Amino acid sequence: MAEKKKSGGALAIFTKEYKYEGLILLFLSVVAIVLGAMVLIGESTTGTGGLTINDEVFLIGDYPKAFAWILIILGVMSLILAVWPFLKPSVSELKRVSWATKGDLFQNTATVFAFIVVMALFFLLSDFLLGYVIKFFEWLSQYLPM
Repeated sequence: MAEKKKSGGALAIFTKEYKYEGLILLFLSVVAIVLGAMVLIGESTTGTGGLTINDEVFLIGDYPKAFAWILIILGVMSLILAVWPFLKPSVSELKRVSWATKGDLFQNTATVFAFIVVMALFFLLSDFLLGYVIKFFEWLSQYLPM
């Protein structure tokens, strides 16, 4: 009888899938991108916009723009990691799609344009005829007693 191999405590934490970890990662990645952008805005302008980092903060205070760019890059990477599980099945589905040939695409495009022209002519003719009907009733209302 085979025994299940137990993994270490730290490894078990990193390999376990949690229910909302993707949503939490998505939220934190957006927060990181926004904070990085706000620090960049605050460091590039002299006004009150954005966030500024105090010069006395260890290491980050000396290089605020580098910190902001690192924060943005980590946020984008986290965003990709958070969204990838949702996009992964779509990529495999796109590989199985049978795309239209050039002739089919041209024929379908021509059909759509022909339908648009026919409908435009229909509405133009309807508007033209309804205009005459309204003018007729206006003319008729002049001769009817009230």
